[in-house]
Amino acid sequence: MKYLLAGKQSPDRFELLLSLTKISSESVVSALRDYLVVGHSEVAAALINQVSSSNFNRALNKMNDVAKTVEHIKELDWAHLKSVK
Repeated sequence: MKYLLAGKQSPDRFELLLSLTKISSESVVSALRDYLVVGHSEVAAALINQVSSSNFNRALNKMNDVAKTVEHIKELDWAHLKSVK
């Protein structure tokens, strides 16, 4: 399941998710930002930043995995908060 969609992440959320990864390449980070925050297509974001599609997809999959974990934590917290009344 995709948790991250093109152009739907705020700059702050993007930076927080990125901080939970080891992604450090400036060009890969810029490509991810162009896709997730700005809303360019995956192909355009990779091309604009001179990132291979395989490196871009690997980084995007990592970001999606992190977003999935964050969403699961939020679900657990919400269930716990609802049960504590």
